[in-house]
Amino acid sequence: MNNLAAIPVAAVLLHALAVLEVPGFLELDEDFVIAHPPHLPQDKTLDSEHIILCAPSYVSSPAAQYTGGLYARADEGYDGSDYCEIEMVYEAQPGGDLMAHAAACAKAVADWLASRQTTAEASGDESGADDTDEVRTSTTEVC
Repeated sequence: MNNLAAIPVAAVLLHALAVLEVPGFLELDEDFVIAHPPHLPQDKTLDSEHIILCAPSYVSSPAAQYTGGLYARADEGYDGSDYCEIEMVYEAQPGGDLMAHAAACAKAVADWLASRQTTAEASGDESGADDTDEVRTSTTEVC
């Protein structure tokens, strides 16, 4: 039997990301989950494109207290402390099931990250060192 009172929302989100092989981690200071491209090391995540997954009641809250409103927002990072929003990747309506929202959110995150990699590959970058350079240039200008 699952006891949702003992499982934090963050664990559910991290599990949903892991099922789709999307790396993610809990940012303790801000209380949200961060997903990032697989080629990017975790310690470089906040300096580049990443996705913040957040729930209104905070991701450290027990899953049993989830009331909906989960969202995922793609951000561009600068020096690990400043962010510029790129776009909203997923937004759940209030209410609903956390497990279903987490799975749908993880799918949207995986699709968004894959589309960014495909865009960089289509530009002719075969080095593999950083697939997001051209994308970053186009989004940074709106910040």
